Amino acid sequence: MAASLETTIAVYEYALVFAGLGVFAWLAFHPAGRAVRNRPAALPRWDLRLIDFLGLAWLVLALGLGGQLLLRFTVGGLLHRQPDADTLELVTYGCMFHVGAIVTWFAAHAWVRRRDARAGMPAAAPPPGARGVRDGALTLLAAIPLVTAADLVWEPLLKLAGLPLERQELVDMFLAVKSPAVFGWMIVVALVVAPVGEEIAFRGGLYRYLRGRTPHWVALAVSGGLFAAVHGNWVSFLPLFALGVVFALAYERTGLIAVPIVAHALFNLNSLLLVLGGGGQ
Repeated sequence: MAASLETTIAVYEYALVFAGLGVFAWLAFHPAGRAVRNRPAALPRWDLRLIDFLGLAWLVLALGLGGQLLLRFTVGGLLHRQPDADTLELVTYGCMFHVGAIVTWFAAHAWVRRRDARAGMPAAAPPPGARGVRDGALTLLAAIPLVTAADLVWEPLLKLAGLPLERQELVDMFLAVKSPAVFGWMIVVALVVAPVGEEIAFRGGLYRYLRGRTPHWVALAVSGGLFAAVHGNWVSFLPLFALGVVFALAYERTGLIAVPIVAHALFNLNSLLLVLGGGGQ
């Protein structure tokens, strides 16, 4: 049974890699793919002063820390008495920074809409949701071969450098958790809260701000590097850096933050399935 499961996981992973290579081939050789590849970037320059950008970043951090303190003083004792309390507390307190990014994003957009309404400017049309899902799935497929290649190169380099090869702490938590409620909450955070919060912060915030003010490679490197670094794991750094670069490029080409959010959620779902199936060990 174990051998059969391992074979199934291996076939699944190879299928994703070949599907991703198929996306690259479509972009390179198919007329429709070349048209998409050559389409002008849809992400406009963000006319935001540095002081305003720093203010938004401060608000994200303040809401994150404030949310943690609020939880500790209100329901901290209750969380501590639940099954798998350590995991529950770490995931719940940690996701407050994602919540901070989400609240800041919607508050900023609400302020912009009110400002434009007072100035008599027409409201922007809402983006089509189906396109965000489709392009998000294609973005993930395109990222899989690059992430896989980065992983194959990165681990031998870490071994040569004598750096630790420990997997992310959350992987062990997923495998060790016993409470169905805590497990369900971890899935919600991994598939909804984290993708939305991190894409808003690193692509919708940091990358978009740097894109119009620094060389393209700097914006990609800084946003991708910080995205990888906050996960706090040497083994995943280069694969996550590659993933962040692909997400940023997808955001730039489409102008839709929903595209990297969907791709991020699908990536987390894929990682979760591999971990639970034994392929992420």
